Amino acid sequence: MAESRFSKRCELTVKVVDEAVAKALEGKTARFDYCDESQPYFVLRVRGHSLSWLVKTRDKTIKIGNAMPPQHRKRLPERRMRASKVGDEDLGLRDARQSAKLEWAKLGNQVEEPEKKPCWTWDQLVEGYKTYISGMREDARGQPVYPSNETQNDVRLIFARPEVAKHANRLLNHLGEQWFEDVQEALHEAYGFDAYRKFRSYGRAALNWAQKFKRKESGLDGRRWWQLAEERRRTSTEVAKKIVRTRELKKKKADFKVEHLGKLLVEHEKFCLSRTGNERISPGVRWGFWWDCLTGHRRGSGTWIARKDIDFKDPRLPKGWGLATWQPEVMKSQNEFTLPIPPLGLHIIRCCLRDVEEASKRVVKNLNSPWIFTSRVVQSDAGIIPVSGSALANHIRNMRGLRKEHGGNHRDILKGIPPFSMHIIRSTLGDYILDETNLPPGVASLMIAHEIAGDHKSEMDKVGDTGRRWYFQAQRIPEKLKAMELWSEALLKAFDEAGGLHPR
Repeated sequence: MAESRFSKRCELTVKVVDEAVAKALEGKTARFDYCDESQPYFVLRVRGHSLSWLVKTRDKTIKIGNAMPPQHRKRLPERRMRASKVGDEDLGLRDARQSAKLEWAKLGNQVEEPEKKPCWTWDQLVEGYKTYISGMREDARGQPVYPSNETQNDVRLIFARPEVAKHANRLLNHLGEQWFEDVQEALHEAYGFDAYRKFRSYGRAALNWAQKFKRKESGLDGRRWWQLAEERRRTSTEVAKKIVRTRELKKKKADFKVEHLGKLLVEHEKFCLSRTGNERISPGVRWGFWWDCLTGHRRGSGTWIARKDIDFKDPRLPKGWGLATWQPEVMKSQNEFTLPIPPLGLHIIRCCLRDVEEASKRVVKNLNSPWIFTSRVVQSDAGIIPVSGSALANHIRNMRGLRKEHGGNHRDILKGIPPFSMHIIRSTLGDYILDETNLPPGVASLMIAHEIAGDHKSEMDKVGDTGRRWYFQAQRIPEKLKAMELWSEALLKAFDEAGGLHPR
């Protein structure tokens, strides 16, 4: 290694670049050149606070790019950046080395033919990542990760935005943190903070996946530039709007009580029984609505219960009670979840199975569905599916008279019932167990498989999977049993007091 007062001949590596960055940040070096051994014309120059890639010959010196990483350069005042604005592109070591070869060739010198490496386009990355998350996979601990329809939809929609899709044919090694920041900004300005947040999350996840598992094919074998892209924050206007939305949601949750749920179910029954012909409400929606009100599940997952996941009898439960188990693939937590089901719940299941069978006879079509709350929509790719959360949400809109443009109901039959959603019904169940019963802390959170603020769990939650027993296990069936008993009684009482006739 040859070194003088103003230069050093060495192999330019990441370690050498880091040393040069430190000197530039300090800003006390008038000028110092790191000259590459394998490409003698390739130089990294420190000059004050500037750090530049150069091609240097006897006759001239050409700047080909900035070597100071953007996250460091932003800390330095512009007036102290002494480098010329010519060749102002930010380049990592690998890209700078390649650019130096090309610039050297322009000067009439012989260089080796650049090695051609495979490199994905942005569209190839997107399609590869969508395929990856659509199948079963493992996390870093070796635990199974089930494909999530919600995640797949989010990924598909955010990458289909025009601000993202227009870059479909760009090569990944031609992109950088500035490109990532520009797309983030465009999405934020066009669609709001959530669009930016989803792109940042899924974009970085896709790039991380490609570099970790598809390094050769994707060409992502260099620096992780997407991790260097700056973050964004909500604007003051967006923060103010978020505060308003949070207050409104909190008020909706506080205003909607179990008595309102009783009135809602009365109107729901009247509405379902009054619709005929093409306006008939499907059995999956009619009984699925009852089921979600009883179980308090997350929107979309409550009705994803298969026939085989219901035990109509269990010797450890009171007479007339059963068990329902939701499989990991439909749970947000990706863990199996079991609830004791009271006689009302088993009646709902039997009625739905009966009505689905009768509906099949009317259309001379045996669905042979594995699901209890079967949708009458058969998808081309997924086949027979259960009733979705959007179907139940549309049912509520229909009762509110908000689907007139789709040929639905024209009047609001839910007047007098506060604004609500399926998610708020879930909160009503949790709040009732937490505030209106004397059950131990943590039971409300157990019932809806989601921790509620102020509802702290006991030491029993620290028990592991090994050696679990019925009365001492993660599912906590005895505690859920008491909670479900109180909730189902309160629900039926509210239904009766609202003038409802028991569904049949």
